[in-house]
Amino acid sequence: MSCPVDLAPGDRLALAPGVVLRAVPEWGVAYAYTPARPAFLELNATSWAILALCDGAPLAAIEEGFAELVRGLAGANRARDVLARGLADLLAHGIVHRIDDDGGPTP
Repeated sequence: MSCPVDLAPGDRLALAPGVVLRAVPEWGVAYAYTPARPAFLELNATSWAILALCDGAPLAAIEEGFAELVRGLAGANRARDVLARGLADLLAHGIVHRIDDDGGPTP
């Protein structure tokens, strides 16, 4: 994956500590509050789906899950690009973070 953030296939991603997520499925969005960098952010359906895959799984599993989710809607290259940009945004805003094997943050 050509991600604007340096991620390896074994890197694990999860919701960052303290982030509050509220889904509004009837609008096709979710809202995230990030207390570490106080902000209230709207996630579109794609970002929300990517975030749902960041449950402590390694990047390789997130890639597989996203490809399965969008199969038939987007080609493989487009899916990789969308996932890369989505992960970069979620990481940049502090909504998700890398974790180690014990679930703690990595440097």
